[in-house]
Amino acid sequence: MTQEEVVKVLEAIPPNSAPGDDTLPLSVWIRLHRIRPDILTHTIDWSLCSCMLPTILKRVLTMIIPKPGKPDYWVPKAYRMISLLSTLSKTIEHVALARMTVFAPNYLSLLQFACRKGYSPLDAVHLILEKVLKASNNKLYSSALFLDVQGAFDKVLHQRLAEIMTTNNFPPYLVDWIQSYLSDRSVRIKDGAALEPSFTPIQVGIPQGSPLSSFLFNVYSSPLCHNYQRLGVDLMVSYVDYYCLLAISVSWQQNAITLTAAGNQLQLEANQGGINFDLSKTELFHFPCGKHIPTADLLRVQFGEHYIPNNLEQRWVGVFFDRSLRATLHIKKRAAKAGSTLYNLAPLLKKLKPEMASRLIKATVIPALIFGLEIYTRNHINN
Repeated sequence: MTQEEVVKVLEAIPPNSAPGDDTLPLSVWIRLHRIRPDILTHTIDWSLCSCMLPTILKRVLTMIIPKPGKPDYWVPKAYRMISLLSTLSKTIEHVALARMTVFAPNYLSLLQFACRKGYSPLDAVHLILEKVLKASNNKLYSSALFLDVQGAFDKVLHQRLAEIMTTNNFPPYLVDWIQSYLSDRSVRIKDGAALEPSFTPIQVGIPQGSPLSSFLFNVYSSPLCHNYQRLGVDLMVSYVDYYCLLAISVSWQQNAITLTAAGNQLQLEANQGGINFDLSKTELFHFPCGKHIPTADLLRVQFGEHYIPNNLEQRWVGVFFDRSLRATLHIKKRAAKAGSTLYNLAPLLKKLKPEMASRLIKATVIPALIFGLEIYTRNHINN
């Protein structure tokens, strides 16, 4: 471990990163490293070399945040759990993450679009639409089954993760450090002013909010993404816990049959690792083929004992499709999202100086408005 490596890690962590239960902000470690760079360097070096993360750094403070727009707040799913981790732990995690990502090309599928440099969810959408449009030009029909892993981070089995990392030739010290990082964790929940008096042990899963969370789940689910041809589909892409199976054939009906078999086979394979797909979020979408526009009465997909009807509108990783693949629906939905964000910020904006209000809008409202627009700026989609 070098002092320069620590500097790069500290610069990569958002400066306003919320502290954990110890209440120590990131600025403490930044200032300490300026004064005594050897202390933090040796601390991180010791943690990695001994393959151990101290238990005190594995205590998680979890905040309960209500999700906006939910009809019933008596249902647990109407709330989002935000884990606040120790800033020192986050620093060590970023170092471990930087070292593990070096090995990403060796074991991650090229069709896993998360936690990889130069990859984004929009690249996955581009790839799907590229396949769809080429098929349409050849007078073939395309259909997609969109799946969402239920409680993805909570279902990771630690021993199975270690086996997958070992099989994929991760350095032994990183495998052992990850096992220490995941073991003996504990959590206590804070809801507003109410705070649990003690910590509760956590036996499975990986902490949400950690720099490592998405990456470790990517590694854990990588066996599902290799050799997608075994499922009989033409494409399978994933972005963390979001999956898409694409079938192309001479009819939408044949695609529904193919996706029924592929979806159920993928679920059986996922069950071996404790992964389940959320049926309430599993969706079917038939893409248009030339002048042929799909209708609501097309053949459904059977997923287990449930039937998944085809949607006339679809949302995946923040991008919206309709039956014509025009930008109208996406622009309408993104404008509504930006408008809602602006409405919620309005009381705060009134109290800010114009310069600060402008910066806040550029940081929050504008990104919500323009996200994904590049999908619809290609000439072969919108002439």
